[in-house]
Amino acid sequence: MFIVRNSGRSRSSSGRVVATALMACLLFIALPASAASYLDSLRSLSSQAQVSAMVIRLDDMAVIDEINADQRLTPASVSKLFAAAAGLEQFGPAHRFTSRFKSSGSVSGNTLNGNLVFVGGGDPALDNARLWRLINGLRERGITRVNGDLVVDDGLFGTVPCLTKDRCDAQRVASHAYSAPLSSAGVNFATVQTNVYAGERAGDPARVALLPRGLTGYRIANDVSTTLPGTRPSLSVWRSYDNGMSTLHLRGSVPMGTGPYKIHRAVTGPAEDTARVLSAMLADMGITVTGSTRVQGNAGNGETLAQVESETLAEQLIPLMAYSNNYMADVLTLDLAADSGYNRPLTLPLASQSLEALADRALRESFPMQANAGNGALLDSGSGLAVSNKLSARDLVALLSYMYRQPSLFPAFYGSIPVPLSAPSRTLKQGNFDWLTRINAKTGTLSEPVTVRALAGYFRLQNGGYGAFAFVINGTSSRPSLSYRQTVTAYQTDMESILADY
Repeated sequence: MFIVRNSGRSRSSSGRVVATALMACLLFIALPASAASYLDSLRSLSSQAQVSAMVIRLDDMAVIDEINADQRLTPASVSKLFAAAAGLEQFGPAHRFTSRFKSSGSVSGNTLNGNLVFVGGGDPALDNARLWRLINGLRERGITRVNGDLVVDDGLFGTVPCLTKDRCDAQRVASHAYSAPLSSAGVNFATVQTNVYAGERAGDPARVALLPRGLTGYRIANDVSTTLPGTRPSLSVWRSYDNGMSTLHLRGSVPMGTGPYKIHRAVTGPAEDTARVLSAMLADMGITVTGSTRVQGNAGNGETLAQVESETLAEQLIPLMAYSNNYMADVLTLDLAADSGYNRPLTLPLASQSLEALADRALRESFPMQANAGNGALLDSGSGLAVSNKLSARDLVALLSYMYRQPSLFPAFYGSIPVPLSAPSRTLKQGNFDWLTRINAKTGTLSEPVTVRALAGYFRLQNGGYGAFAFVINGTSSRPSLSYRQTVTAYQTDMESILADY
């Protein structure tokens, strides 16, 4: 509190003292929201790495703290926030993707005389369970025989080129699922699933089963043994492709009485793999196809014989964000371009232009003074797998602000972003109670060519309002590798200090 005494000064002088005192008081009240230094750990890190960070209150857009907020860096998987937001804005939360069986042939009794065409509808989450429902639709029509070919139509996107190194490398050798190729007719996130079961006795080979039963096109090179109960499982699995055939290589050991160990690896050709999956399922359901199996774009003319719808987009975004599913995010990005009438075949950088347009729009609405300063955000993929993606902390906070002000979209968008307490990501689960319960956050991680660690999302203020934050950290050419403590621990420590005061 300021006390002003009149010590013989003139009335006008006294008035100036009072005015100055009141101004100082107002500044004292306003300063903590914008002048306090909360991002001390990240500020210290910025001497060794590239850091862009920003934390704001959303209701009045007051900046709590920031570091190089306009520096655009590689953001990794926080790019998925743009794919999710663009999908909601273009399609709406209730949108469903439809996969169909079509044919221009005729049905006579239990026989379809003509080709059976599966038309991929760009469903990011199409899986075996929904294909079973689709095939059951044929059975409900009484069809048990197809006098023709099984054709998979992937024409909605056309053949999508791999472009990113991870996806291109995975066409030959795949040791993970994250690098799966893209197709409008892909199934199971363009991965093949193998289940490993322990043998009956120690020393027995483990049993390996592909899903679905009867799936062709894969050789199994199984060198997994069974060990005594209580020992630790150790599995190494990769898929190689050579001369038109994929081989699943399995090495290691699993203890007696355990399994299945469910393992997914990226496939080489997603539409071709869907054809093999459908062929196995049709046979398992007692539907005979007399002809061959092939992939052909724009073959789906004629009558719809059966169809299956996906879950709503709002429902699909929850696993997309929780498990940071690259395939789902990039297929959704391609769906935006297909829906907008882009020429086929689609490429991911071309499709991602809609995400860049959203980034520009969000920046103009949220931070108009910074919107025209230089070039805009760069997005070559919705997943963040492309290291050429470039976003700043301000770009991310602008998107979060933009979606916060969309009453019909915000609930679905906000609800898709994981809360640490219930998130599958270990990266989010190490903080204090405020961290675990008061933030919704999307992580981002890359290890090559430099370490990338990113985090962006919302936090609840103690007064019930909302804030938004974004932290993007990149290694440098002179210091490419950064540790967990340098990155995750740093932004977590800083965010917990903000939560303590707000």
